[in-house]
Amino acid sequence: MYLLPEEVRRRLLRRYRHRSREAVVDERFRGWAWHVPPVDPPYEYQLPLSEIVSRYCESMRDIYLRHVENRPRPRTAKMVQGALYHAVVAASIEHAKRTMYSMGDFTAQDVGAVLTQIRDDVIDGLIRRARPPQVTGRGGVFDRDHCRENMVWLWEYCVNQIVASVDRVRTAQPYIGLDALVNSAIPVVVEQKLDGRNLGLSGHLSADAYGVEGVVLDIKTGARRRFHRLATTGYALVIESIHEYPVDVGCIVYCWFKDKPPPTIEYDVHSIDEPLRQEFLELRDTAMRLIYSEKDPGLPPKCYEDCPYWEECH
Repeated sequence: MYLLPEEVRRRLLRRYRHRSREAVVDERFRGWAWHVPPVDPPYEYQLPLSEIVSRYCESMRDIYLRHVENRPRPRTAKMVQGALYHAVVAASIEHAKRTMYSMGDFTAQDVGAVLTQIRDDVIDGLIRRARPPQVTGRGGVFDRDHCRENMVWLWEYCVNQIVASVDRVRTAQPYIGLDALVNSAIPVVVEQKLDGRNLGLSGHLSADAYGVEGVVLDIKTGARRRFHRLATTGYALVIESIHEYPVDVGCIVYCWFKDKPPPTIEYDVHSIDEPLRQEFLELRDTAMRLIYSEKDPGLPPKCYEDCPYWEECH
């Protein structure tokens, strides 16, 4: 998932890197300008980035319910299922790196064999720790067997990518050292922890993945939404505020499961340009003003059934 196919890397990344070099982003919209407006937040709040950008509620009544009325965000079966798909992809990357470092001397097939051997234990452990709900209204019933089948497919898909990548690197560089091999074959950090407090965000943010090529990645298992790009934009601003180097390309990895595997996988590579940055900052400021005013914004013109507060509002 996070090891982008060569066709995507060659065609899309090259195109959007070129575009990002041509499109000048005003310094005022870079994360390192966190001490001055418009990046400097209007209030001293620390909001989860996911709550700001998940605009299934256009009026932001979900923000009001969560932060003014202190109503916990409900856990739906669909949300838990999506979280498990994220978790199994991240786990495959983490266990692959751990296996490579622990073995020291190995072939790509050795790594694949170990990952196949531990697959069931890892997946069952993830489901057990998730404590999935049984019935949650419009969120439906959590189908454990169907979810587990999809997780097995995701694990195997990621393992095949990793094995092919290790083979490719070792063939091109037969004398490569262990650390260089691991980072060349798996050039991505999963569940990157970030401190977003400079931007009025949580101090414990977690980006799905960040590639060494400077690309912020995010996995989505629901329908394609325009606001999904705001998540990669927010993480790019946070990374810029911490490390003070530009992050200009994001990628949304869409994984849509049907009745049974395999799923449909699409890659939305995009520029993290000035309009997206401005839109993210305006959403953050609107959310903060809503919390400060403590005024219920009411229902939006249209409600999405994916909104976790559907039952609360209807």
